[in-house]
Amino acid sequence: MELRHLRYFVAVADAGGVSRAAARLNISQPALSRQIRDLEVELGVALFDRAGGRLVLTGEGEDLLVRGRQLLADAAALGQRAAALRGGDQGIIRVGVAPLTLEALLPRFLVRHQRRHPGIEVRLVEDSPSRLWAGVERGELTFAVSFPGHEGLGSRLLFPVCALAVMSYDCHLVRRATVDVADVTRERLLLPRSNFLTRQWFDTACRRAHLRPNIALESAAPHALIALARVGYGIAIVPSHTPFDPRGLRTAALVQQGKALGAWAAIAWDPNRFQPPFVQRFVEELTTYSRRSHPNRGLVPAKILPPRT
Repeated sequence: MELRHLRYFVAVADAGGVSRAAARLNISQPALSRQIRDLEVELGVALFDRAGGRLVLTGEGEDLLVRGRQLLADAAALGQRAAALRGGDQGIIRVGVAPLTLEALLPRFLVRHQRRHPGIEVRLVEDSPSRLWAGVERGELTFAVSFPGHEGLGSRLLFPVCALAVMSYDCHLVRRATVDVADVTRERLLLPRSNFLTRQWFDTACRRAHLRPNIALESAAPHALIALARVGYGIAIVPSHTPFDPRGLRTAALVQQGKALGAWAAIAWDPNRFQPPFVQRFVEELTTYSRRSHPNRGLVPAKILPPRT
């Protein structure tokens, strides 16, 4: 069995069909179909059901997909170990990151890293936190940079993120450095959608205190919420690492019983996989950079930052 057969199998399973996988692999659809059939003949099992014009993994295919991913990850790790033993400083780092964290943290760091280590290629994958952690566990990603949910993985904390209340100077709450959830629920609120962790923290706090917020807008774009808050349309609730121009705005950390709503962002990896020195160095450099330069670090009072858990 050749590793390329496994790569093709995993690609078809991930893409959900031969045509999409062939486009991603840059090979013809008939050639890819032949490779999959050859692998099925060699293994002696059907990997996909082809009823109804769709490819669906068989039970055997689902089982072998897990092992195929592991073999591919082990092969990649073997190559990385060999490069490390040769003393080389060349390789690929695959980093998964949520969209807002990507915008807020990584651009300047990646430019610096590339200048210092020109032989290291950093490839980015943007996705939701749960899918990022799963990508690390499957060996598809070297790292994931996100928030809680990485139990069982190796990790380093990067920077704290809290929920911020962003308001115009006309708001009667502007003199406060912190604002309790109970106070903002009486105002017109501009909230991120439910897939944002900031929104989940806020909703949990409201349920805990039996509060019913006055929601004027839910948006997937924190900058749109801030734009409306700037003209006095309401109070925007956004994560503290959202990049924005604070001029003309007031911000206050959102708290409940004196504690900020928030968590620490982390970089996580699979501790059971070999990591060459350049990968370990990436972790150290990103940790140092983020502790010193994370976005809007001065907007949240240090005494109420979430604990390093």
